[in-house]
Amino acid sequence: MAKCNISIDFSGEADELLRSAEQAISGAGGSFAGNNSDGNFAISSPLGKVSGTYKVVGQSFNISIVDKPFLVSCNKIEEELRKQMKIKGS
Repeated sequence: MAKCNISIDFSGEADELLRSAEQAISGAGGSFAGNNSDGNFAISSPLGKVSGTYKVVGQSFNISIVDKPFLVSCNKIEEELRKQMKIKGS
């Protein structure tokens, strides 16, 4: 069961968003695998591992966080994802 469900609307092409996500995650030492419709990722933080899956539906990037440190909130994860992928809050 997912610990967090995050939906981020975006404009533009999904491949650009996913390329940005992959660069941010890989650049921070994490792993990213998938395509323009779905995939998974994992990254370590100072407090522990964050991992999840994603699915692109239309202009929405739907993320399910399946593992995260207890002390890291879903809101903080969403904030960090938006910052790294340069997506403004909705």
